[in-house]
Amino acid sequence: AQNERDTLWARQVLARGDYDKNARVINENEENKRISIWLDTYYPQLAYYRIHFDEPRKPVFWLSRQRNTMSKKELEMLSQKLRALMPYADSVNITLMDDVTAAGQAEAGLKQQALPYSRRNHKGGVTFVIQGALDDVEILRARQFVDSYYRTWGGRYVQFAIELKDDWLKGRSFQYGAEGYIKMSPGHWYFPSPL
Repeated sequence: AQNERDTLWARQVLARGDYDKNARVINENEENKRISIWLDTYYPQLAYYRIHFDEPRKPVFWLSRQRNTMSKKELEMLSQKLRALMPYADSVNITLMDDVTAAGQAEAGLKQQALPYSRRNHKGGVTFVIQGALDDVEILRARQFVDSYYRTWGGRYVQFAIELKDDWLKGRSFQYGAEGYIKMSPGHWYFPSPL
């Protein structure tokens, strides 16, 4: 099933129907978690992004091109093991994806959303820290973008963090004029710089 709603609907159909064979309804997120647990157990050093189930009979497994050291024969063996884990799949296609592309799409998305951020490279990944005095609309935009990115790439290589900064002047002062000066108290003026 593509989402939780479809999963629940299919389970109800199976429960109410007169089927003589056992069937189990799964969705993409649950299946990705199940396969990830298996991979973390048996291939702990494997650098991968996620499995895509656009065609459930032919899932596509995204591996990192730069951080992966497996030979073609080892990749074929991994594909066979993954196929055994997913009885509904006819084949499992392994695709090598570029880490630069993954990080580049994250950065391009943050720029497109006009969200202030900083980039922190570390061993095995990249963290984008969205920071600033964000309003509710900007926080919602950031969350929607991050959810969309994780649906495509997963969260193993690129991570996002949000650091909110409070406007310490909010509710404490009055602002006069277009120049942006703030009267804090009688005889005390403050000229703020942007956050």
